[in-house]
Amino acid sequence: MKKTTNNLFYYLLLIPLTLFAQQEQSNISRFNIEGNTSLILIKSDVGFGFGGGFGYQVSKRIGINLGYLNGTIEGDLINDKYGINKYSFNIDYRLNSHKSKYGIESIIGFSYISFDDKLNLNDGNGFGYDLGVNATLTDNKWKYGLKIVSTYNSRSPGAFLEIGTNIKYTF
Repeated sequence: MKKTTNNLFYYLLLIPLTLFAQQEQSNISRFNIEGNTSLILIKSDVGFGFGGGFGYQVSKRIGINLGYLNGTIEGDLINDKYGINKYSFNIDYRLNSHKSKYGIESIIGFSYISFDDKLNLNDGNGFGYDLGVNATLTDNKWKYGLKIVSTYNSRSPGAFLEIGTNIKYTF
């Protein structure tokens, strides 16, 4: 038990140090805010969502984001509209050169999704994980993107897919 605790301690210490060791000097702040709109697809249901978030650029390739998405979905399952809230913690990794104006970022993270009570799920809340990609265009302090994120959540009545646009401003 003690060996496992020691290993866990080293990993929890090693990961942040590895991320912060990659920092490079820049004249732009590392903090940013983001706004987004998304088309939300769950099984055969379609809806529209909007959201926002805060982020921190750990290095020129790695970013950490806390986000929120609120959506209303036109449901074939219940023949009515229902709401959804998603809270997420994601890490973005830029796959191509950070010097390029155009970027491709992979997205991986965790989320907490809350479904409306209209769905009559036993428990409409649950944790999930996110996988996605973001194609970006960078213009000084602004970043524009097209994002596709797939979320696996065991509470969801079907596959959860977000397709949308985002705008990010770096302070």
